[in-house]
Parts: sequence; C-alpha cells; structure tokens
Amino acid sequence: MVKPSIQFVKREDGVKIAYSTFGEGQPLVCPSPWVTSLSYIFEDPFAKQFWERLAQEVMVISYDKHGCGQSDRDRKDFTLEAELLDLETVINHLNLQEFNLLGSSMAGPVSIEYTARHPKKVTRLILYGSYARGKDLAKEEVRSAIMSLVRASWGLGSKALADIFHPEANTEELQSLAKFQRDSASPEEAANLLELAFSLDVTELLHNITAPTLILHRDGDRVATIDHGRQLAVEIPNARFKVLKGAIHPWWYGETTQIIEEISAFIGRGEAGAPALDTHEVTTKEGPEADIEPLSIGEAEMVEQATILFSDIVSSTDIVTKLGDTAARDVFRKHDKIIRDQIKKYGGRELQNLGDGFMLSFASASAAIKCACDIQKEISRNMPTIKVRMGINTGEVVRREGKHPFGQAVVVASRIASRAKGEQILVSDVTRHLISGSRFPFIEKGRFKPKGFGETMKIYEVSWKE
Repeated sequence: MVKPSIQFVKREDGVKIAYSTFGEGQPLVCPSPWVTSLSYIFEDPFAKQFWERLAQEVMVISYDKHGCGQSDRDRKDFTLEAELLDLETVINHLNLQEFNLLGSSMAGPVSIEYTARHPKKVTRLILYGSYARGKDLAKEEVRSAIMSLVRASWGLGSKALADIFHPEANTEELQSLAKFQRDSASPEEAANLLELAFSLDVTELLHNITAPTLILHRDGDRVATIDHGRQLAVEIPNARFKVLKGAIHPWWYGETTQIIEEISAFIGRGEAGAPALDTHEVTTKEGPEADIEPLSIGEAEMVEQATILFSDIVSSTDIVTKLGDTAARDVFRKHDKIIRDQIKKYGGRELQNLGDGFMLSFASASAAIKCACDIQKEISRNMPTIKVRMGINTGEVVRREGKHPFGQAVVVASRIASRAKGEQILVSDVTRHLISGSRFPFIEKGRFKPKGFGETMKIYEVSWKE
C-alpha cells in the first residue's frame, strides 16, 4: 500500500483536524482513542503492518483528534462533545451517509454516543477493548496517580503506560509504544485526555443501540478487562461477543489476524449499506457446542417471559495469569462442558458464551434454579479451584430478528450476578415468588438498587450445598 496522504478539514470553530482515508471497500470510520498520531500508524513497523492489512478489507477513515498528532494542538475543551465534534466534522466533510463505526478503547464510548444519536448512519458498530463507564477502569487513587505521573514526567509516564498496555512487549515494542504516546500529545493534554477517558459514562445508552454490534476483547487486557467487554455484550441488544486470547490493549500488537478476520466477516464485502454476513450467533474462543439449539433467523420482534441466568467465573483473569494460556484454556473448556451438560439436562438455551461465563434462558424459574444448583455442585466436586457466581431474574424479554433476548429483565439478571460472590446463586424477588411453595431453601439477602433503575428490590440466595 502506498503511504496514505494526510489531509485537513476545519471544524466550524476553525480548528484544523488531520484525517486520512486509505484502502478499498465499505467505509470504516475509526474515531480517535486516547492519544493519536496518523504519522505514527503510517511509519511505525508494528502499526503500519496492521493498518495495511485492515485496508485490504475496508476503506479506513481515521483522524487525529484536536490536541493530538497533526491536528491543532491548542486544545482547551476536554469533553465528550468536543470528541464528537471532531468525529462529526470528518464524517460530514466526507459526506458519509452510511458507514461502519469502529471504536477502540476510549473511542468506544464516543462511538456508542454517536451511534445512539445517529442510528440511521451507522450500519454496523464494532467495539474493541472498550468500556461503558470510565470510572470502572481503575480505583480513584490509581487514576489520580497515573495522571499525576504523566503530568510530572511524560517520559516515565509513557513507559509505565506502555508496560500496562503491552505487558508482553519486547524492548523494541516498548520503546515504540512509549514514543508514540509522547509524539502524539503534550504531557498536559495527554493527562487531560486520560481524565476525560475516566469520566466518560454511556451505560444508559447501551440499550438504545439498534445497529448490529461486534464486541472484540482480549481476555487478559489489563486496561479494559474482560468484564467491561462482557457488560457491553450483555446490555447492547444486537451484540455479538468475541473473546480473543492475549493481554495486549493496542490491537496492532500481538496476534492481529483474527481481529482483522472478525471485522471483515462482520462487515462483509461490498458497498456500504449492502447486506453483510449474518452474525446472529455468538462465537467465543471455543464456540457453542453443536447440540446447543441456535437462535433462529428472521424472527419478528416478540415479547416473551423467560428466566435469565448469568454465570461468571470469579477472578478469571487471575486464573489465566497464574496458569498460563494453555492450562487456563483447559480449565475454561472443562467449566464450559459442565455448564452445557446441565443446560441440556434442564432444557435451557445458551444465549451467549461470555468468555468466562454464560447467559442462559429457561422457560421456567424452577428449571433455571435447579440447573444453577447442579452446576455449582458439579463445579464444586470436579473443579474446586474455581468459584462461579450466578444471578437469576424472571420477566418479559424482547427478541428481535433472532438476536439474544434483551430488556430490563435481562439487565437485572446481570446486575444480580455482579452482586453475587463466588459459589453464590442470587435470585430476584420476582423469581422467588414464581416458585413459592417449592422446596428451594432461600435466604433473604436484603435490598439493592440495580444501576440505572429507580427502585430497590429484594434478592435471595439459594442454598445449594448439601
């Protein structure tokens, strides 16, 4: 590929934004993540190789945000609206009516906000290594320490962040990544952008996303952990979640072939707006077993009652770190088989494999609880070194075009699971009432207010140990 040219467009306030288009195929707009430099991705051997390969599949549209790279550097406004202004300026300048949008890391919340505001423009949304709420990325003292280090010593700060972003880096890669950060922005602007990244919160918009969405996440990412990717997959209605191996945050390092293949398959070849490959099934590092009933294609939108169960391996990232990729993969396979055996036994449906857990659906509340209890018993007997937490809720869920169910009942089940501890099964008051008179031993665990909901609710623990 010939080195792409860098062009400029003026925002409505006169700020110059550097942008570039390269490649062929459907347009893929890539909003700027934390700090950016078009010069870097065209010249650095690691980044250049990745972007050249991606440009063989799509027409890439990228830019340097205000304050970074070749764009005007004198930035004073560090807000989400300012990020959106850069993105909208490039899109409007190129007169893009329909396009695919790819948000990585900090650009994920920006892409989610844009998609919610312009649903007819975004054909497909792709999120890589991203998150919904920045405050969840790290504790407040950690966030403050990182920003202070960047401001005080950009040299040390860039090296420290490079090590977090790419823990597997050799000396050459580490130096390259640190240099990229320093060349992209001044220490003050880099710190201000970090502060903005930590302040972004688009959790309330996730259910408004109507575009088919692909979520790519490396399971060992230390910047945005797999839990952040799972939250996006659970709460965006038309999401497909793909768990990738690795601990590297920047996608142009490490094993990148699968990332490009996933993007290409999801978008499909051809002109913008043309039908792409069907992606209704959720695939993960192992993929659903053949005997799991797939969601059908072409179903009209419908509302139905279901009991939703979320499971999650506690501290799954620590397992990978401690055991290594190969041994951890064997653990996850054994865990997945135990759960799938019980799903089949109780007539449940696997809706999503979330990398280190599952989203399941059952026709009855009693079947869901029986399945959850037997899963815990089997894991306790056969895999005592891991702990699984579960959350169960019953209510009306919406199914659209064969996608996995979504709606408030699904979100509440996810929130309940996140509140559980290892080996706990927590259920909503609604689910408990549906099986009143049964022999299930319930223990009241108080009330809690799920994030995003106005009312508190009672939750109960199912005592499954014999």
